[in-house]
Formats: sequence, structure tokens, C-alpha cells
Amino acid sequence: MFTWLSNLTDYAQHLTQRLHYLLAPPGATCLTCGTRAILSSTYPGICPRCMKQIPWIRSIRCLRCGRGVGCPDCARPHLQNRSFILNRSAVQYNTLMKEWIGMYKFRGHERYAPLLTALLIQAFQAMREEQNSALAKEPPAPVAHSATHAQQTKPQWRPDAVTYVPVSSERLAERGFNQAERLAAGLASACRLPIVDLLQRQINTTKQSFKSRGERIESMKEVFSISPGAIDILRELYRGIIASNIVRVHSSPLCLVLIDDIYTTGSTLNACGRVILDIGLSRDIPIEIYTLTLARS
Repeated sequence: MFTWLSNLTDYAQHLTQRLHYLLAPPGATCLTCGTRAILSSTYPGICPRCMKQIPWIRSIRCLRCGRGVGCPDCARPHLQNRSFILNRSAVQYNTLMKEWIGMYKFRGHERYAPLLTALLIQAFQAMREEQNSALAKEPPAPVAHSATHAQQTKPQWRPDAVTYVPVSSERLAERGFNQAERLAAGLASACRLPIVDLLQRQINTTKQSFKSRGERIESMKEVFSISPGAIDILRELYRGIIASNIVRVHSSPLCLVLIDDIYTTGSTLNACGRVILDIGLSRDIPIEIYTLTLARS
């Protein structure tokens, strides 16, 4: 009798599950809102409704830092000599983006990684188009004489390598990964660019989100240093662009894209860029740094 009732219960549960499957909307569960729907093929894991809520920075108001609204920071005299050429960010750092980034960065939800990387790749493609458009407006630069004749051509903007903002050993142990490194690796893989480890963090600063603007800038001093082996990496990259790319002349700088997750004051990126520029200057390696972040506050 007990066996018969048990079998009947199992059959009822199976039937209920089958009916739920047949009656449920087609598709899969959205990573961010939990709705069952046909998910986006471009932005992994999310439904069309969540995709429409992405706060893209489509209209740039500040050409230096990439902010979509008015920017008082870049007009300040002490910020005129920053280490990077310009910054571009994918999205505004609003409540939704804070939740998405926080789920990945602090709670370790790995399924957010492909989604956030896709946003960064979109921003990189927009930055590349912007730089190519700017190059098209410049007069063509002469290149070195070949065996036959000198050429004049317009180069396409393409960085030589991707690098990233490091985290301290304490943060790495706490989270188990560096979110900036993961984003950089995803971008480098998608765009077929080398990713290089150039920096290390000497000081574990307290969380930047709790600091004022002035405290953020002050706390970044002496935080970063060059990684062991980074000088050899820079030399190899610079020799490679001189030897292999006929579009570039000998004086062309090494072009790097520096990745972080969030741009607030730019103090972290500026400090990282300054370390790289200084080591390049000491070794006669001209370097240009462009920064790319997932979000802009």
C-alpha cells in the first residue's frame, strides 16, 4: 500500500513538472530580473527588457574623461596633466549598474562576467571608431622609405596591448579574482590583442567609495609600482611595432589601453598611467595610454 502511494506521488510530481514545462513561457531565466524569456544573443544572460535598461553613454559631453554629463573635474588646473590621453566608459554608474557590478565584484556571481565584458567590448568598439574618425581628419603621415618609394597612408587606430589596474594581495584573497583583469582578458581575447601585466599594488587602500574626491586623489599617491618583468615586456612590444608595422614611423609611441571597472575621479587610472609613463620615459620608450572602464559615475 505504501509503495503504491509513493509511486502515485512520484507520478503526480512528474506530471506537475511536465505541465509546468509545457505551459511556461519559452526561453530561459534572465540573469538579472528572473523573468523567463528569449535571452539576448548580444548581451549574455539578460532578457530584452533588461537590455533596454542599460544606461549607455551614447553622447559624450567631456571628450577627456568620457562623461555623459557636464564635467567640472577636467577643467581643474591640477588635472590638466593627467597620464592618459582620454577615458571612455560603457555605461553610467546608476543603481542598476551598481547592482550588476556588485553581484560580480563582491558576491562572486560568475555568470555576470560575460555580460559585463560584452558591455566593455561595445565601449571599446565605439572608442576605436571615434579614434579612426579623428585620424581620418588628420593629414597623412609619411612613413620610412621602402626599397622602392616612400608611402603615405592613414593608419587605423589599434592599441598594441591591453593592461589593467591591479588589486592588492588582500583584495585578491578576499574576492578570489581581480575584476579589472577579468574584463581586460575578455576584451583582449575578443579583439585579438595581447594582455600584459605591468603593474602591482604596493598599498592596500581602503574602499574608494567611502572617500571624498580629494581623499581619493591623495590616497592614490605611491600606491602602484611597476611589476617585475614589465620593462622587458614594454621593450619587446616597442621593438615589435617598429619592426613589423610599416604604417608607423620610428617615433610612433607604444599605445596601451588601461582597464578598470569604474571611473569616479580618475585618480586610480591616473596613478597607474603615471607609473607606466615614467618607466617608459626612463627607458626611452614613448607611450600613450588610453583608459577604458565599464562604468562612469
